[in-house]
Amino acid sequence: MERATGKPPPELLEAPPLPEALAHVWGWFAELSNARGAGAFTLNPISFSDMESWVRLSGHRPTSSEVQLLRRLDEAFLVEVSKK
Repeated sequence: MERATGKPPPELLEAPPLPEALAHVWGWFAELSNARGAGAFTLNPISFSDMESWVRLSGHRPTSSEVQLLRRLDEAFLVEVSKK
C-alpha cells in the first residue's frame, strides 16, 4: 500500500517497534516474501525448498528457531493478505 499511495497504512503507524534482536529475521522474511510465487488467486507460502535456495544463495545461516519464526511470519502474512 505504501508503494502505491506513498503513505504507510494506519495500522503500521500504531504498531509497536520491532525488537532490535529480531530485525535481521524480519529482513530475511522481506527478502523471501518478495521472491515468493503466486497461484491463480493467492500467494504461495514460502516453502522449505525456497528457504533452502535462499540460504544457499544468500549465505545467511538461520537457526532452527529462526526458520520456525520465518514460517510463523509467513503464516500470519498469508492470513492477513487473504482477508483483503
